Amino acid sequence: MHRLHRPRALNSPARGRSPEPEWAVHEELRIAEARSRDFRERSGLFGEAMVFGLFSNRVNPIAVDIGTDTIKLLQVEPKDGQFRLVAAACEIIPEGVRGKPGERDAFAADAIHKMVNDGFKARQAVTCLPAMHMAVQHLRMAKMGHDELVKALPFEAAGKLPFDAGRAVIRHTIAGEVYQNQEALQEVIVMAAPREAVDRHLNILSKAKLEVVGIHVEPTALIECFAHLFRRKGDETVSTLFIDMGAGSTHVVIAHGKSMVFAKHIPVGGETFNKRVSEALKQDVRAARELRVRVSHQESPANRLPAGVVPIGVEGNGHPLGHNGTNGAAVVDEATVAKVKAAIEEALETLVLDLQLCVRYYESIFPGKSVERAIFVGGESRHVALCQAVAKRLCLPATLGDPLARLVKDGQTKVKFDMRQPQPGWAIAVGLGMGITSDRTNSREAN
Repeated sequence: MHRLHRPRALNSPARGRSPEPEWAVHEELRIAEARSRDFRERSGLFGEAMVFGLFSNRVNPIAVDIGTDTIKLLQVEPKDGQFRLVAAACEIIPEGVRGKPGERDAFAADAIHKMVNDGFKARQAVTCLPAMHMAVQHLRMAKMGHDELVKALPFEAAGKLPFDAGRAVIRHTIAGEVYQNQEALQEVIVMAAPREAVDRHLNILSKAKLEVVGIHVEPTALIECFAHLFRRKGDETVSTLFIDMGAGSTHVVIAHGKSMVFAKHIPVGGETFNKRVSEALKQDVRAARELRVRVSHQESPANRLPAGVVPIGVEGNGHPLGHNGTNGAAVVDEATVAKVKAAIEEALETLVLDLQLCVRYYESIFPGKSVERAIFVGGESRHVALCQAVAKRLCLPATLGDPLARLVKDGQTKVKFDMRQPQPGWAIAVGLGMGITSDRTNSREAN
């Protein structure tokens, strides 16, 4: 069972340490970030303000989200104070190549190249550090200036990341001030990925003939996707728990308005539940996944819920994907439904326990504050009954995020999936596509 470990108090590495080495910055990453800054500067949007029209009079770069099982591409165009959806496409990564890095990368590059040639404009792209390789760690560090903090992070993160912090691309954000043993410290959220993994990720996009102009991290893209919910005065204090349930894992982000104050990866995702069902019912994983989908559809009433941010409370009156019961498939008998629920119960309890620990840790950082609501996104959140069970055990009001609902669609929009139904798995791509104009994270690449 996975536990959230509290980081110990950490001091500046300047005491008793040799001078920091000269930092070598990976050239392709440096150029991508420089181009991203240049785009924003030329658009007059460099800084903290969130303004529509990141790329004036032109489409935004193509957002590329490469997940555990799906590749998503999305492109929007600023228009009349809104974002028009230009094109969106996705491709399932075959199960046979997911565990083979070389073959997986080759498939991704080829799939992206084909998708880009079908409705997308230009060749610039924005992307995220590879989520499957990214680690998130909270550190409590002595207060120091920005430059000093950036240099100190690899030292403080050493031994706390599942890879060498000295050879990692590191992003960070300061969550706030905390007191420990009567000493004022700063809570720092570190998001890091091995430099080799970032190199491979950029190489995929290069082989797909894309020019990377921006690299971000998933938590900032997720928050950006729902930035429109925090426009009113006082919204900056609203505490929201984002639960991004994917195939490989669940990503947790807590934000005050649009400011990230907590982040964590939980290694429980759709594949975990599929394996549990597979083992319990003696089926292969593919059949188990299909059975889970059928049970999920069957457990949800038939009426379609409205687009947007969709209620998923226990009294919810419809399935968010608009499926009519089992969607035409044979009805799953009650005994099998009960076996499926029983098979995933232990993994569900592990997920809920980790989420509860995340909330408790957040409350320890901000005494007197509490999470006010939860928003579920990610492909796995299409299992509404699962989201309902999580929300009920967390005792939180919850909604299902529909990232594509806020985008303007017209007859020129190029998509190959049902835009009439909520698509919670597109949150990261939408956040990237609209443009992360505020510099909410800072970066450092180690040697």
